[in-house]
Amino acid sequence: MACALLAGENVVYCVWGNPRINDMLTLLDCVRSTAKSSGRPIVYITRVPVDAPAPNIEVRNFVNSIMPELACLCSGYHVVLEGTGFRAAIKRGILIALFQFGRKRHLFHVHATIDDVPAYVPIQDQGAVVRLLGLAKEQGLLHCTPQTIAPG
Repeated sequence: MACALLAGENVVYCVWGNPRINDMLTLLDCVRSTAKSSGRPIVYITRVPVDAPAPNIEVRNFVNSIMPELACLCSGYHVVLEGTGFRAAIKRGILIALFQFGRKRHLFHVHATIDDVPAYVPIQDQGAVVRLLGLAKEQGLLHCTPQTIAPG
């Protein structure tokens, strides 16, 4: 896979390298199964390292096609779009505007760092998020780059 996935109690965490459609299908299956075992919508966190390439048009279109289902399966959808400066801030602003258009309010959150996420998670999910992010740290997935993620 061109991404790294971790699933825990009511939380799925993903780090993107160079995603392909089969990666998106694996992610969707993971979110579905985690939500099913949780019995309720889950928290989804995706981290996009600063050097990650943009997905190709086919992947972007596929993501758009599955967003309605993901929105139903998630109580919170958090994108960590890493980077500093004006350009990174503009990217985050555009992303949040695109996500908010036509979807549930307060579902989508865009962050500059992974450390920002727990403060925007409902209190009942904060423990699970902190535990899964701790596991991600142990596995080297909080600060890895796209080059360290195995290709699909």
